[in-house]
Amino acid sequence: MAILKVGKREGAGKYRAFAIRKAGGVPGVVYGKSLGQNLNVVVNLKELAILLKSAARIIDLDVDGNILHVLIKAVQHGVYEHEVLHVDFRAISANEIIEVELPIELRGEAAGLAVGGMLEQNLHQVSARCLPKDLPEKVLVDVSALEIGGILYARELPALPGVEYVFHGNPAVVSCHHPRGEEEVKTEAAEGETPAIPEVIGEKEREAKAKEQEK
Repeated sequence: MAILKVGKREGAGKYRAFAIRKAGGVPGVVYGKSLGQNLNVVVNLKELAILLKSAARIIDLDVDGNILHVLIKAVQHGVYEHEVLHVDFRAISANEIIEVELPIELRGEAAGLAVGGMLEQNLHQVSARCLPKDLPEKVLVDVSALEIGGILYARELPALPGVEYVFHGNPAVVSCHHPRGEEEVKTEAAEGETPAIPEVIGEKEREAKAKEQEK
């Protein structure tokens, strides 16, 4: 398991945070039932960046020699993705159920693509509850059987040992459909309706007068 060394952070406020970032650090906080109160820390930006690229979610946090088992709960970025403004760690125990956001990654080539279809991913991550030991890195979804018009819903996500998905309703995860423009053309062609010729205002009145004069 990855280990990240951090130091205790003295002081608070935006000016203190600015000074920490200027010195190559990132302000952070550690919280959890086992701690009693929040612990303000300073993280080395380069070491944190390496850790984030590894996609590790649960790590050991070395706080001045005191090892804490934590979940990387949230990372606040600045205008640019590489700019990290703040990081939250949640202290956890081995028998504690945690809830995290898992990224959804599509695998395979949808059958509908071979006949001109388009694949659209509607859900990119899903909440999940599990024990720390059962936490997966991501949810892999096989879309190879998806035909045009096919939709894979959240309730069809692959079952993972010890993992319970959390979502409201039954949102669509991924769908395969005709290109937008093509759908509209096909709909119009299928209807086969001839556009109605617009009525000229006053035309009926003029026709009635002409008939009267003929009499």
